[in-house]
Amino acid sequence: MPQARGASPPGPGTLPPGRALVTGAAGGLGRALVAEFRHRGWHVLATDLQATAGVDAALDVTNPHATQRLAQEFRPTVWVNNAGVLAAGDAATQPMAEVERAVQVNFLGVVYGTRAAVEVMRPAGGGVVLTVASLAAFTPAPGEAVYAATKHAVRAFILATAAEQRGTGMRFHLLCPDGMATPMLEDRVDDPTAAASFSGRRLLDPTRVATLGVDLVERRRTHTVRSVPRSRGALIRTFGGSSRVFLTVSPLFLRRGRAAQQRLRARSGG
Repeated sequence: MPQARGASPPGPGTLPPGRALVTGAAGGLGRALVAEFRHRGWHVLATDLQATAGVDAALDVTNPHATQRLAQEFRPTVWVNNAGVLAAGDAATQPMAEVERAVQVNFLGVVYGTRAAVEVMRPAGGGVVLTVASLAAFTPAPGEAVYAATKHAVRAFILATAAEQRGTGMRFHLLCPDGMATPMLEDRVDDPTAAASFSGRRLLDPTRVATLGVDLVERRRTHTVRSVPRSRGALIRTFGGSSRVFLTVSPLFLRRGRAAQQRLRARSGG
């Protein structure tokens, strides 16, 4: 397959370009992943709920039959579980429709996509599943309880699936970024329940996160869990590893997040 203009040839020990399917590709990190794969010479099928500009095919990741059918038609060598929704709100009063949607997209969408990918790739000798989770996969997130729970579930599912598929040629990578400067989060700058996602030093550049994600795919490792940034990931794992520490420190993180939201509103004139 020819290299995209400006792309570097794969280095020794790296996976050569093949066929990548990306879910949730209409904007944000999904769009950045599509651009990075194509830059490196991959043939990419960009999917989202609707086939809008920049999207090659419509795919509702909560529909297991549609997901399976598209995997069999496209025959990817890499499947990227990227589609997700934030669903911030008080867990006790959050509308049930939002709760169900978060579980369906964030967790079941990953289950269905991974199963469809394994079904196609394993008989062909193997392939790669890259799943975008979040640093919320390692710690509870007040105001984002349901969201964090879905990301915890995703981490457990991918790790267990990786263990089950050892020796089959399947490889699984989990990308866990902090809050990113994407519409999904920028639209929540006025929402105090989403403060946890703004508590990092700054919102991440999705282009940089996409580069790290494609790096994971191209390196011939069996399994990787990659926090972005690493230092914040180490802090979050410590923070979420003890209920006493979490309950003591979480108000500080929320105040920091709300202060960041206020600064962003001031910059935008809001």
